[in-house]
Amino acid sequence: MKFRLTRSLWRVLLLFTPLQAMAEQPIEIQRKNFVIAEQQAASGSWRTVQKWRESLADYPLMPYIEMAYLKNHAFRANEKRINEFLRIYESTPMEWPVRKAWLNYLIEKKDAVAYLNAFKPTSDAHLTCYQHRFELQLGAKIESIADKVADLWGVNKSQPKACDPLFKVWADAGLRTHDMVRARIKKAADGGSHSLIPYLTRLLPAGERKWATAWHRTRRNPATILNSKMVKHSGDKWIEIHAYGLQRLIWRDTERALKHYQRLADKKRFTPAQQAEIAITFGLALASDQHPQALFWLQKIPPEAGTEKTRQWHLATLVRQQSWSRLISFINGLNQEQRAEAGHRYWLARAYHELGDLKKSREIMLEVAGLRHYYGFLAAARLGTKYQLNHDSIQLKPDLEKAVQTAPSAQRAYEFLQLGRDWMARHEWYKFRQTLTKEEQGHAAYLAHKWHWYDQALRGISLAGYNNDVLLRFPKAYQKEFVAASKDIGIAPSLAMAIARRESSFAADARSGAGARGLMQIMPATAKVLAGRKFDTRKLYDPQTNIKMGTGYIKSLIKRMNNSVPRAIASYNAGWGRVQDWRPEQGSMPMEVWIENIPYTETRNYVKAVLAYQQVYEMLEQQPNDIFSRIIEEQVTAND
Repeated sequence: MKFRLTRSLWRVLLLFTPLQAMAEQPIEIQRKNFVIAEQQAASGSWRTVQKWRESLADYPLMPYIEMAYLKNHAFRANEKRINEFLRIYESTPMEWPVRKAWLNYLIEKKDAVAYLNAFKPTSDAHLTCYQHRFELQLGAKIESIADKVADLWGVNKSQPKACDPLFKVWADAGLRTHDMVRARIKKAADGGSHSLIPYLTRLLPAGERKWATAWHRTRRNPATILNSKMVKHSGDKWIEIHAYGLQRLIWRDTERALKHYQRLADKKRFTPAQQAEIAITFGLALASDQHPQALFWLQKIPPEAGTEKTRQWHLATLVRQQSWSRLISFINGLNQEQRAEAGHRYWLARAYHELGDLKKSREIMLEVAGLRHYYGFLAAARLGTKYQLNHDSIQLKPDLEKAVQTAPSAQRAYEFLQLGRDWMARHEWYKFRQTLTKEEQGHAAYLAHKWHWYDQALRGISLAGYNNDVLLRFPKAYQKEFVAASKDIGIAPSLAMAIARRESSFAADARSGAGARGLMQIMPATAKVLAGRKFDTRKLYDPQTNIKMGTGYIKSLIKRMNNSVPRAIASYNAGWGRVQDWRPEQGSMPMEVWIENIPYTETRNYVKAVLAYQQVYEMLEQQPNDIFSRIIEEQVTAND
């Protein structure tokens, strides 16, 4: 007869279990005891902690029992215990829950001396403002901390109310200048909280308030700059608003933005910096929309102001226009590091080939084909040569391997994994990794891989710089589930695994800011449609359920995209409706050119990565499929 012990029965049994026997209990029982102990410590007395310290002394998570008590009992009576705990566990995830509780207690008690002794620099504005308030209370001059207060005040959003008394002292001392107010208005307008601007406007002289209001209106509606009254205003402060508004308007109303720019450029002078910013934004907006003026604006960008994005779109536009001679000139005009990028090398070889210089083209293409990379695979497909994995395993050192595995932080992370508290495991692991050398990070990544903690293994191997250990970088995580679901639905398992690796790094509990969940990052709304019935979205964290839905979804997208896998991959990321809008208006376009011109940077990089990952996963099989030979032959048509 099987039965399960209830939590209350566990507590009863624990009362009658000798401490020595408890200390010798198996790890599974220690884990169950820890959960109970943590709950008891949070609401119990210090004697509760002592009792569990005797029975769980060697259990890696014992300090979390102490933390549970101290953060909920941050009182004067525990001051010595708190300070000792903070000393021992400084720079671990346990430090700040206790420190913050202690600091808030000292704020409540108005204990300036103890607060300043316990305070450490933090991004928490509430606590930092109290630091400076207590410094003033103990005799510091506002002038001595004026720069720090100015930094706190001059952000693009409202600060906590705890900062108001500090800001008042600072302002009353005449340390808040109109230049500071103007700078904060621009920060609030440009990506900050624009609702802050009316308050800031009142801090300016009456004669400058129209300018501040114009910033606010332009942030809310960039077409404000088209108003005839706005155009009449002159001076550097006003032209700055026009430059800002143009960079917002070009994304909303292309033709009006172009016309207004010309109107202003004929009458007013933008600074070189403003002109460069406008050229960058106009170039990106017009290129992503395949506008006829895109190349004109991309060419106006000063070389020193160019970015990775502007170079990508300059290249993509020339490729789409098949302007091979100009493409060669553009790439050869880049600096040495930029010219060496795989994408530039690949398209340079393609340009030479199109212009008939086959020898030069092949020489460059062979070089690119040696890379384990999207462009490396394209190059190898064009040459008909073998794809290269360039695998090079980490050389493990037994002493380092043991040191990493036995480190208290690593043991705590492992125990949290066993308890299903992945977020706490990651917090421990993140702090632990910060203390390691590059070589130690490589060993830590190997350890995470051994634990089947794939997302941390992937992050760790990248940070350690061991990018050629293919078996670590491309784990066959959940292979049984991927193979079963993929074969059942009729897609390549390598495609599903490639998507999961890009989406979540194989973290089953992953959740994006947009709400996508699980291994293949399924949106709850998508899951409900796929299920065709009421669906508990919590099941998306179950690997088998998530994989089944993800493979079904990608299969449906492949069908919708006329069996085009690259376009289905793009749809998985950006939505099939948008991808349909990205078809050529007429005729056809080579798939590799279409990919290069995907308007969304995230989606473009996503498609390239997933295709490359899929090819790698194929090469790890006994009979690999050739993904890229199909890509170089595929066309995207207006009717797809």
